[in-house]
Amino acid sequence: MSCTASSRNGHLTAVGGHGPVRWLSRVIEAVGDRLFRRDDQWAIEHNLQITAHHGGLSRRYRDPRFDTLYACLRCGGSGGTDHEPCTECEGTGRVTWADCYREGQLL
Repeated sequence: MSCTASSRNGHLTAVGGHGPVRWLSRVIEAVGDRLFRRDDQWAIEHNLQITAHHGGLSRRYRDPRFDTLYACLRCGGSGGTDHEPCTECEGTGRVTWADCYREGQLL
C-alpha cells in the first residue's frame, strides 16, 4: 500500500490512504493534550486564548485584553520625553480603549 503524508493546518493528512496517518495524528494530538493539560487548565481559569501548534505538541497562550491596547494619543506611543513620562499613559506608551473612552478622546 502506498501512502504519502503532508501537513495541513498543523495536522498530518494522507494522500492515497488515511488509516495509519490519521491514527498517528490522533496519538500525537493526545500526547500534546496530556503534556499541556495543567497549562491549559490554568489558561482556561485565567481566560486566555489557547492555540495548539505542530500537531498538538506546542501551545500558544494569549491574553485577549491585549486587543484593547493602542498607542497613547498624547505621546504617540513613546511614553513621554527623556526627562518626563507622559501623564496620560504613565510612561508606558499604551492605553486601553476604555481609558480613552472615559477621557473623551475618541472622535
